[in-house]
Amino acid sequence: MLAAIMFFGFMTIGMPLPVLPVYVHETLGFGSFVVGVTIGIQSVVTLLLRSYAGRTVDTRGPRNAVLTGLCGCAAAGVLYLVASMVPNPSLALGVLLAGRVVLGFGESLLLTGGMSWGIGLLGATHASKAISWQGVSMYTALAVGAPFGAYLLQAAGFTVVSLVNIGLPAVAFAIALRLPAAAPVGGTRLSFFKVVGLVWRPGLAMTLGSIGYAVIAAFITLFYASHGWSGAAFALTLYSGTFIAMRILLSHAVDRFGGRRVAMCSLVFSAIGQFLLWGAVNPHMALAGAALTGMGFSLVFPALGVEALRSVPPQNRGAALAAYSAFFDLALGLIGPMAGLVANFFGYASIFLCGAVGGIVAIVMIARLPHAGLGAAPVDSSASSGH
Repeated sequence: MLAAIMFFGFMTIGMPLPVLPVYVHETLGFGSFVVGVTIGIQSVVTLLLRSYAGRTVDTRGPRNAVLTGLCGCAAAGVLYLVASMVPNPSLALGVLLAGRVVLGFGESLLLTGGMSWGIGLLGATHASKAISWQGVSMYTALAVGAPFGAYLLQAAGFTVVSLVNIGLPAVAFAIALRLPAAAPVGGTRLSFFKVVGLVWRPGLAMTLGSIGYAVIAAFITLFYASHGWSGAAFALTLYSGTFIAMRILLSHAVDRFGGRRVAMCSLVFSAIGQFLLWGAVNPHMALAGAALTGMGFSLVFPALGVEALRSVPPQNRGAALAAYSAFFDLALGLIGPMAGLVANFFGYASIFLCGAVGGIVAIVMIARLPHAGLGAAPVDSSASSGH
């Protein structure tokens, strides 16, 4: 049931990915930088609210956080609907950006609450499975939502896309009411900034490794259009499909080989995928690049995330997940506008070169991390040092 909640909730994040760039660029008439801001502002807000999300999860429980987050996702759909009815492009863009801000609020609570809820229900010793399977739900939503959103935009228009984005969180909310809560863990809690100080190394590696995902999410549609190719939504679907397949087939890889090794090997594939996209001369080459990027990025988040959790006591689990996830938000929030500027000067292909370089730097950084941190043996959930 938790997987279904995450699926319907994150459909509201996956569906707009191929829709908003086209709507902002072609319907409202704004350039690639504004497209990047429209996509990226959601993650900036999510980043700024990570401390609030972690505190909410640790003090009020993950179920409460998820329910509140779903309300935010539905409210974003309402603002999309209002934007579709506003005739002035600048005003419509303002309302649309407000919707992205509200969605950032919803995503922050939904993501942190969902991971913590899964760990609370399965137990701390299964943290990697909880994180991994939430990712499967998220990227299944992306795989289904991207082409579904593109289809709805073409067949019925942006208004219908907005209405669906209102209805999906309502379905998830109804399911969440039937799932048992996971009580907060008692004990003295560290400040959020102290938690950030404990998890920043795997978090920064995650930021660098996430550049490839960020540029695919924001610009794959316009990259295909710049070449006159069709099938951009399928590229997102293929990326998500390989992502999900790797999570299912190698769900025990982190436990068996350690987070450090898994993250480094995964980022090699991601970088190769980005290089293929950079040099793509036909859509088949681009599809191969998207597939390899998804395959490579799949296990990076849980591999580094489980190691980040080990640095904090159990009562700070929500704060640790929020702080670690904030580095992912940082990548999405900053890379969108920055990649838009790079694309303006050097073309859309150049942003994938940036993704490849980011992955390589992340590999070097992980290789230099102390072995006692990343890749260490699991710690019992009853230990004061956490997971």
